[in-house]
Amino acid sequence: MKLKPYPKYKDSGIKWIGKIPEGWRIRKIKYTSTITMGQSPNAALINNEAKGIPFFQGKADFCELYPEPKSWIEQHIKIARRNDILITVRAPVGALNISNQTCCIGRGLAAIRFHNYKYLYYNLHIVEEPLNAISSGSTFEAIAFDDLKSMIIPLSENVEQQTTIASFLDKKTAKIDTLIEKDKKLIELLKEKRTALINHVVTKGLDPNVKLKDSGIPWIGKIPEHWELKRLKYVASLKSGSGITSNEIKESGEYPVFGGNGLRGYFSSYTHDGKYVLIGRQGALCGNINYASGKFWASEHAVVATLLSDYKLFWFGELLRTMNLNQYSQSAAQPGLAVDNINNLDIPVPSNKEQTLISIYLDRHITLIDKTIKKIEKNIELLEEYKKSLIHYVVTGKVDVRKSEV
Repeated sequence: MKLKPYPKYKDSGIKWIGKIPEGWRIRKIKYTSTITMGQSPNAALINNEAKGIPFFQGKADFCELYPEPKSWIEQHIKIARRNDILITVRAPVGALNISNQTCCIGRGLAAIRFHNYKYLYYNLHIVEEPLNAISSGSTFEAIAFDDLKSMIIPLSENVEQQTTIASFLDKKTAKIDTLIEKDKKLIELLKEKRTALINHVVTKGLDPNVKLKDSGIPWIGKIPEHWELKRLKYVASLKSGSGITSNEIKESGEYPVFGGNGLRGYFSSYTHDGKYVLIGRQGALCGNINYASGKFWASEHAVVATLLSDYKLFWFGELLRTMNLNQYSQSAAQPGLAVDNINNLDIPVPSNKEQTLISIYLDRHITLIDKTIKKIEKNIELLEEYKKSLIHYVVTGKVDVRKSEV
């Protein structure tokens, strides 16, 4: 059933809301709801875990427990009740959730209580952009309590109509979310297929009838009988990139700067010229594999692999990807890759011709898988945009859902 507009409209006086149905009103949130801003937890009391309720911070991720005695709770901390709407007041400003239990809320959250919570929940989706526009801060973006209270929303004051709108959006968004979830699962399956394909080809080759031998390396298992095992240091030279400060890296420039997780920006000079495999050296993503070509600056957060002799770059890079190099990071305040350990690892090495064939095969099949993944990701993006637009159109009264069939 095609949705139609309401019979009559009036100007809301708010540019980003536009016209609203006659009978609706523009209201500040503080005149419609009870708003509670969170506060910092009392660390001395958090440790009492004998009896407590969840403490939520940021995007409502579970953090700690507060003691439960109500006389203490009501006096000392800020509480969200079941079905209160949780909204983030620090970056990412405007993220929404609905509390499914009584909980304590930290400084990054506010709780909004409204008699028809689902209706207001959808209504608040449209204030994310206006809230971000007025957010400020040097350390992190945030909004003040007065800014949140003064945020305006369009409201139908007919309770039955509110329920109809909320019910319609519940059903429609649930269908959209189901499609998105299916697409996300498909992407995960394709990524698993991609990983399995690479793992098999770089350790077993392309000939399904080849005779195999035990490599003696647990993560590899058997390899083609005619392949060699070599220490990695005899295949490539690994060396960390050069130091560069974040202030020196610009959004645009002559030469790209690569760090441990790919492109970081641009600089006026370069450290390398050619084609290389880059390995992330520091942080949680150390062991990441990327490629760089042409003239570029490799930062100290990347390990540059320079191939020796006539080994094939793409074969080597994808072999490194299968090795889960992150497992060789050294425990510290910030994990770092133990390059000396990696240099002494044994790797399976096919002939030069097989390296070429493996590279061509993987490039073709990985490209197909990656194109499929990008297509699905684009579909997810379109579904998210449609969901956002649908909510906006319905809660601002651009379409009448009172007689719709979902």
